[in-house]
Amino acid sequence: MVLGLPTALLAVVSTLLFSPLAVHAADLESVLAGQANLTTFRGLVKNHTDIFASLPKGVTVAAPNDNAFKKLGNWETYNESTIAATLKYHILKQTIDMPSIAKGDSIWASTTLTDEAFSSVTDGQRLILTKQPGGEVVFTSGFATRGTVLVEDLAFDNGLVQVIDSVMRVPETLESTARSAYTDLTAFVGALYATDLMSEIAKLKDVTIFAPRNAAFQQLAGTLAAMDTEKLKRVLRYHIVPGQLSHVWEFKNASSLASADGDDSKLTITRHTNFIYINSAEIIQADILIANGLVHMIDNILDPEQADARPDVSLTTAQAPVFTPVGETATGTDVPTPFATALPCTASCPVVQATGTAAPKGAGGGDGQGASSSNAGGALPRCTGLAGAGLGIGLAVGAVMVGL
Repeated sequence: MVLGLPTALLAVVSTLLFSPLAVHAADLESVLAGQANLTTFRGLVKNHTDIFASLPKGVTVAAPNDNAFKKLGNWETYNESTIAATLKYHILKQTIDMPSIAKGDSIWASTTLTDEAFSSVTDGQRLILTKQPGGEVVFTSGFATRGTVLVEDLAFDNGLVQVIDSVMRVPETLESTARSAYTDLTAFVGALYATDLMSEIAKLKDVTIFAPRNAAFQQLAGTLAAMDTEKLKRVLRYHIVPGQLSHVWEFKNASSLASADGDDSKLTITRHTNFIYINSAEIIQADILIANGLVHMIDNILDPEQADARPDVSLTTAQAPVFTPVGETATGTDVPTPFATALPCTASCPVVQATGTAAPKGAGGGDGQGASSSNAGGALPRCTGLAGAGLGIGLAVGAVMVGL
């Protein structure tokens, strides 16, 4: 016996005292202070105790290093509400250790950003975490902003800290995202304005949008021009799935989604090897984060009256459109981008020409790495401001907030 305790009891006490459960993790400030390159983020944490002093148990904090803040440029100009939103966006609601993510897999993680002015996503705006083939983990946020984890799994009282090399950008509206990051979606956004559907779509929560790229609209420019407004509205609503966030790795072969076109209006998913189709249109860029949900870019326009359309998976070329191209518009890239002029713009707004090449077959999986530029031909308004971009504009960190 030692100190009057039986040997068996002493063994139990020793196990409790020296087990990992008994080890007390450091507070967040101490952990951040132990990393030499987190000066800016530490300052933001100190000046936002309303966010960080009462963190719940079981969170993951994504901490951008000092170089990440240097990359921003003009970040001192953002207001306090946007700074706070950005900081909340860097706090994940669950503890995620990096070794637990399998290579090639992605996690759709909720954050503490629930402010209605910046997000219309249930349970908090999302971040995507993906384990790359080389083993590194990449965070993806709005505008396809990506940050690689440089230092993994620093334990603190309430969870883990992951040091990343970029500041995550709060997702913005569909229009803002299309104008600034995914310009191959401008025809779709213009069509929503032309039919007065933009305000309807912007009000939706947890929305999944299958947005055709510009080339799809170019190929059917004559066909679309011949449609009356109500028919075009039906077509556009058919691309919208309200109230359901559906990211690409959730899609199961032969499953269906309910579109905004009506109670019985369905969209059907087909998976074949690495390709994913919605009806017969291929997803060429997946999981584009926006303020009220996400967007999957597709290569053709969907038709609610041809809901039974399915891809010919034996083809090595792109699937044919379900609508019949009319006249010279069948040449696709040689015609202006339809609906580009419907985008809101100021009187002094210049116009530029944008062109590109078609996305390769097999891009269906998507990884959120960046904007596609396939066949963005035509006149695209370039405005001094982002009309209608009401949610989550801008990225937010300022020297004034860290006492510099």
